[in-house]
Amino acid sequence: MAQSYINDYLELPPKIQLNEETEFTMELVDKLIKKHEESIGRYETLQNYYKAKALIYDRQKDEGKSNNKLVFDFASYIVDTLNGLFVGRPITYTASDELKDYLASIQEVLDANDEQDENTEIAKMAGINGRAYEVVYVDEDKNICFNEVNPKNIIFVYDNKIKPEPLMAIYLKAQDTLQETKTKDATVYTRDKVYELKTGDDGFYIDSEMVNVFGEVNVIEFMNNDEGIGDFERVISLIDEYNLLQSDTSNDFEEFTDAILLLYGMLNANSEDLEKIKSDRVILMDAKSGQDASWLVKQINDTALFNYKASLDDAIHKFSKVPNMSDENFAGNVSGESMKYKLFATDQVISQKQRKFNSALSKRLRLISKILGLKGKHEENYKEISINFQDNRPYNELDNVTMVQGLLNTGASKTLAFSKLKGIDNVEAELERQMEEQSAYADIYLRADDESVK
Repeated sequence: MAQSYINDYLELPPKIQLNEETEFTMELVDKLIKKHEESIGRYETLQNYYKAKALIYDRQKDEGKSNNKLVFDFASYIVDTLNGLFVGRPITYTASDELKDYLASIQEVLDANDEQDENTEIAKMAGINGRAYEVVYVDEDKNICFNEVNPKNIIFVYDNKIKPEPLMAIYLKAQDTLQETKTKDATVYTRDKVYELKTGDDGFYIDSEMVNVFGEVNVIEFMNNDEGIGDFERVISLIDEYNLLQSDTSNDFEEFTDAILLLYGMLNANSEDLEKIKSDRVILMDAKSGQDASWLVKQINDTALFNYKASLDDAIHKFSKVPNMSDENFAGNVSGESMKYKLFATDQVISQKQRKFNSALSKRLRLISKILGLKGKHEENYKEISINFQDNRPYNELDNVTMVQGLLNTGASKTLAFSKLKGIDNVEAELERQMEEQSAYADIYLRADDESVK
């Protein structure tokens, strides 16, 4: 049952590629939308699983039979755990002293757009759907803005070069909730123009167009991995089997409570007695050797059932590469070295996410820099900005402090040593605070010496 569901709805969307010289027409837009609609079912299915609306809800049973539908929310556990390990601590940006003013301008734009929350939402969206999108734009007040867009509403098109580059992106706007006539509006971002499309009697038409000040497609694709697969997508069949097994176990317990009593050697009961015992869930049976009674129940092999459930639970965590944090193997006294091996597979997933995210964030910085350049503030130096992902794994605090102290003792710089210390998001700010404290203590000692001399 689960495998059929996956085949029907979870086929990965194809990478859309067109010749660079393809003419932009409304017929092309219609074709791209129809192609995109083939992926809508997949996005809706993945989103439903994240919301704990799984395949088990579709199960039908005969009337009178128990039909419990239990959903064990592995999907959101997998996505949220990886998201916490990935961007649970804010991404930071650093640059050389010569570029401090430039970095400050970039940071001002990032802060104005609540970049930390945006990164978390983008990462979660990519974790669920396998990809996410962000539009960078200039608003009516000439502020540089960026915001995430659901992949259901974006059609992303590449050219067909050896190294494909974005050719255009179509943003399908959400319907007006109060609008009686359902129409589709869209915005098309190309390398040189931005088109606003509306729906007429004959389909789309261009309502307005303007020059794309970015000089490139100002929509960013955040890929979860090379294939665009969601964090829990590979284990959906295992999740479905676990939900089914637990639901059937619940049914068995419920039916055990409503078990039917078998009475042997009492077939001579009158009709009134028969109606009474039927309402009391009793069946009359022929006597084999005198009168007897027993319950009609299903025999359950508890040990086999428990082992099967445990193996499914282990498989879901293993193949999603997300550890079961409630497992005793993740107790607080586990050494840092042991933790590395337990999280080795998870670290590979996080590293892959970081590489993909780094590329997308670099494009965000490039687009922001282009507008800053047009405003005459700074040159386009986005490549000189370092994007730093912060480790957010479980750790042993004593081991962490010992490791940092060891780095300092071996002559490592404070910048390097403190960057390894958990709980410090901004190393430069910490070093500045230390300098301020040292200066304050030095002033106290100097005043004390002056008093002693007097």
